[in-house]
Amino acid sequence: MKVTSPTAATATTAAPAPVTASATTSLLQGDNVHEFWAQRWSGPKLGWHKDDVNPHLLNHINHLFDSSDDYDGADATIDGTQIFVPLCGKSVDLAYLASHPKVSQVVGIDILRTAAEEFAAEHPEILLEEVHNLNECELETATDAEQSTTTCASPVSSSDPGSVDGITTFRGKNLAILIGNLFDFLPMAPDDRAKYLLSNVETPPPSSTQLLLFDTIYDRASLVAIQPTLRQNYVTLMGELLRPGGNILLVTIDRRVTTTDAARMDGPPFSVDEEEVRQLYETQSWVESVTLLEEVDDLTTDADKERWSERGVLQLYELVFVIKKKNE
Repeated sequence: MKVTSPTAATATTAAPAPVTASATTSLLQGDNVHEFWAQRWSGPKLGWHKDDVNPHLLNHINHLFDSSDDYDGADATIDGTQIFVPLCGKSVDLAYLASHPKVSQVVGIDILRTAAEEFAAEHPEILLEEVHNLNECELETATDAEQSTTTCASPVSSSDPGSVDGITTFRGKNLAILIGNLFDFLPMAPDDRAKYLLSNVETPPPSSTQLLLFDTIYDRASLVAIQPTLRQNYVTLMGELLRPGGNILLVTIDRRVTTTDAARMDGPPFSVDEEEVRQLYETQSWVESVTLLEEVDDLTTDADKERWSERGVLQLYELVFVIKKKNE
């Protein structure tokens, strides 16, 4: 049997795949995005969800902080790091980051409210609740600064989800989970994003643009999940969310050897190898550097090899990068 790398010829025998690349592409467009991910969540097991904190986060968490520890800009009035987690799901990484002593706030976004509801049920210590009206919410600060929470003037009802600009907000201790389309949130004007990003600031300066940006972005499952044709726009918008000198900790997968080109292009998760990561980010005017931190073989057990070989993937790697924004 022939195999193919990204530059090799296609094999004559195709391996079965749960969803074809063309079918997936159509489902990840427009109004179909919510339907696609709802179907994925309805299964008995979420293949992308892990019960433990991601080891790449544990191994490289210093890159989430080294860009903000020494930051002393004119607008640096928030103590601690503000982190954005796109397409967060119900990841336990959110709880880990929200409880970290160097973190002031974590903001995640996902398209399904099920993600926030299940996260709230599985992590009651975070006190995550749906916000009824963002304009009527006030910060309630306990003796311990890490115990800051958000309270609202009126309770949430199931018939009034409190959606603003098509986005529903859940808030808890140092954590906000936004429910809505990522590509509705990313292009927002900074002032419009402020109501989602300033929950831990009691009296934010109205003209403080840096407060409307994140110190770091943790992208573990976002770039590999979006439709490939949206990547260029996605990367541009990531730069607009990140403050000068900020970092992105990025994890991708590389379907390095497959039986067919279709198997390599299948997803999500989609294959995004080092060459493509560099092409996407190094061509951005805001990027100072792209560094590959680690490459890990993802097929180390017979069960993993068998599962992925049925999808036509013979070699699969996880790649970890840090992308640094210019400090200007």
